[in-house]
Amino acid sequence: MLKPFFIFVLISLFHPLFAQNSLIGVDEPNKDIGTQENIYKVKADYIIQNNQAKNLYLLRADALKGMTIRAAKKTIKPGDTTLIVVEFIPQQTGKFNEAINLVTSADGAPFKLSLSGNIKSIKTDDKTACFYFKKPNNAGVKTTEPIVVTEPTKPRDTSNKMPDNTTNTVIDNPIIPVKPSEPAKTKNPNELDGDLYKPNNIIFLVDVSSSMKDTSKLKVMQYALHHLIEVLRPSDSVTFITYADSVKILREGLSGKDKEELNEVVDRLKAKGLTKGNKAILFSLDVALKNYISNGNNQIILATDGKFRFYPDDQKLYLSKQGDKQVKLSTMAFGNDKDAMKNLKEIAEIGKGNFIHIKSRSKAHEQLLEEIKQNSLIH
Repeated sequence: MLKPFFIFVLISLFHPLFAQNSLIGVDEPNKDIGTQENIYKVKADYIIQNNQAKNLYLLRADALKGMTIRAAKKTIKPGDTTLIVVEFIPQQTGKFNEAINLVTSADGAPFKLSLSGNIKSIKTDDKTACFYFKKPNNAGVKTTEPIVVTEPTKPRDTSNKMPDNTTNTVIDNPIIPVKPSEPAKTKNPNELDGDLYKPNNIIFLVDVSSSMKDTSKLKVMQYALHHLIEVLRPSDSVTFITYADSVKILREGLSGKDKEELNEVVDRLKAKGLTKGNKAILFSLDVALKNYISNGNNQIILATDGKFRFYPDDQKLYLSKQGDKQVKLSTMAFGNDKDAMKNLKEIAEIGKGNFIHIKSRSKAHEQLLEEIKQNSLIH
């Protein structure tokens, strides 16, 4: 259930358009839902990234009267992201193109977003009939009720200040992760052509500690995994292992052809608990060796946003356990904690794998696919 850190309701008309701010990144600023029929509510989500070296604060917003916006976090750390959800109930059919101007601490100039589409008909008696941009399977997601704002008799206040209630509200579950909704270049089965790439035995060791649900880290990882699943072959084997309070196998040795089951496993990933993952790598190695593919690419991908306890004794045991078999250990890092990034680079070096720093959703799936291709390429 989505419990946003704050909710702000927009009550002013459009402000003049401003140039985009290079200190702020967004996955897709101009979203088009296309032509829709028989809907009650329109929703869309945006991932905002802080590209500057200091905290970014969301101050206020201006958009169409009646539009509501939910944001997962008001303060965005350097290199970090936050999820913003926009929704409104259409009052008439036809084409629409609504502007959303976010004012932040970057330099005070609004950052432009837009939401457009064409509504053929409106459903007035069923509030579950909503169109959620890129979220086809979230009909059951509940959200908190928006704050109702009545128009005052005095001149309208267009500041729309965002109330800060971060001290008493937390996100329990993120919105259902975005699955690829239409064919993309990375989904071409030839991306992992059998004549060019070895079969893969991939162990995803996923950090589901509480820090991973901060803003959209887990969601970005899920997005990348969904894209990778689309190009996996029947000869590829995938195992999902999570760690937080304990280490748990979600699915072991699933074939790349079992795409529906693989996607379901990714959807069920949920962050909670404290990080206690010092034995998780050794556990994952045992599973990798159990499903070992001779003359294939056997690797563990550790996905986390923080430091990982991998002591010298554990390192020696990891290397000795492999014997004549080779299992690479790569790290897929989220966030911008310098100490954590250094720690994860060192682990990748010990595991003879690669350090993958995920900084944005737009590049995440390309980085993950490139990692698999690089290690499975037939020389």
